[in-house]
Amino acid sequence: MLHRFRMLILSVAFMAIAMDANAGPPYLTDDPEPPPLGHYEAVFFTMGLMADGIATGALPAMEFNYGGFPDTQLHVLLPLGFSTSDASGTFGAADAELGIKYRFIEEDEHGWRPQVATYPQIGIPLGPARNGFASRSVDLFLPLWAQKDLDANWTIDAGGGYWITPGDRNYWLTGALLQRKLSDSLAAGVEVFHQTPNAAGGQALTGFNLGAIYDFDDNHHLLVSAGRGLGTASAADQFTWYLGFEFTD
Repeated sequence: MLHRFRMLILSVAFMAIAMDANAGPPYLTDDPEPPPLGHYEAVFFTMGLMADGIATGALPAMEFNYGGFPDTQLHVLLPLGFSTSDASGTFGAADAELGIKYRFIEEDEHGWRPQVATYPQIGIPLGPARNGFASRSVDLFLPLWAQKDLDANWTIDAGGGYWITPGDRNYWLTGALLQRKLSDSLAAGVEVFHQTPNAAGGQALTGFNLGAIYDFDDNHHLLVSAGRGLGTASAADQFTWYLGFEFTD
């Protein structure tokens, strides 16, 4: 169970961050909007899972996204895994993540058409799998993400993709997120996500997150979310969190 959630949290959740009412961290559901050309997003964060009295996740972790080309984002993520499975706690190298987001459909602001992007990502183990944090293989995620502004305050994001994990079992991840801009500085959201089994004999996972993004100013942002699994007694005992601080240019 811990391995299944670790794969979900450490390998899937690290997505691009956008300002205002866009998706990406602190959510699992991503958005199709890259940073403007020549601008960047840098995030320092922790995230993880509490299950059966044991916490596991990433601490510290850093994500960097750059608008390198029109409608294109270049992405790198460097996490350090942690676990409280023993009294002193353990840390270890997890998986670096590289990705390219390309938005190929622009939103029709006065019609029905959403903006859409593809965002292939590759996970590269930085340590041996026996450390409990790194994957057993180089993994590949192939998603599509869409976003539509419903009005000036409401935004919906949805999509998902397929994880190719040679060291385990390939699986699907899908999600949908509804966000509302509560003020010029604060946006709140709720998402539901679903993951098919990613290990032999494993179970599918459905869960939800509640989150918020607070803008201190145009360049400094607080990102927070918390959630749990749904459907089974064991899933209901799981608690997940994300806490990050973002710098934008």
